[in-house]
Amino acid sequence: MELRLLTTDVERRAFTHRLVEARATHGAGFTETPESVVGEVHLTFGRLYALFDENGPTPNEMLAGFVMHNLATFGQSYPKPDLSHLPPNEVVEIGELWAVVAGAARAVRHGCAILTGLLQTRAVLVYPIFKPWNLTGAYKEFTAVGEPIHWPYIQALDGRKIMVQPMLLEGTALNQRVRDAWAAGFRTYDHHQRLMFDNPFPIAPRVAKRLRSNMAEPAHLQIPMPPGMGYTNGDGRSLPAEGVSA
Repeated sequence: MELRLLTTDVERRAFTHRLVEARATHGAGFTETPESVVGEVHLTFGRLYALFDENGPTPNEMLAGFVMHNLATFGQSYPKPDLSHLPPNEVVEIGELWAVVAGAARAVRHGCAILTGLLQTRAVLVYPIFKPWNLTGAYKEFTAVGEPIHWPYIQALDGRKIMVQPMLLEGTALNQRVRDAWAAGFRTYDHHQRLMFDNPFPIAPRVAKRLRSNMAEPAHLQIPMPPGMGYTNGDGRSLPAEGVSA
């Protein structure tokens, strides 16, 4: 699998297309409220990562993705929890996680864990949906911080309000998560803009085939490898004996 930082306007538009599609048609359906610009801020100024299966039948098709930003770039999406005791450039918020193929969400979270270690992150903040659907189970290593809060930026497709649970991963738990992800092995290229790793959570081939057959995606959303960007000078990484320092 390849986790790639998206750097071109075409790639970022393709990511946005996939995100909207996944929110509306896969799993729990929801969308941003008419007043919200939080998603636009994240997509414009955050770091967009997408997952590709470089050995699959459609290696240029985005299977999953997420947006990451550290709190020195711009603030957290909601004022809670209070993270002012931590250096803002060492705290990342991860959001807009989506997947259109079964198994891809776990794979992209695995790649994200590798990335947080490479970036020497001290804390990872997420806001998974808690109600009307409880999606916090995907973040077992995280600790819930405070009570669930009404998320004013999104709503269910039927108009229901959405509650989220602020969750944080830091300290020993973060180091262990990174150690576990690094132990499976990976390669990094272009100053960590590309990560290559074996998928520990195989994608269901039947579901992937059905999704591809159902997707009428415009040709301009197929993202080719930029000219001259190869993998011949890859930089391998191994896990240090003491893990990643926080």
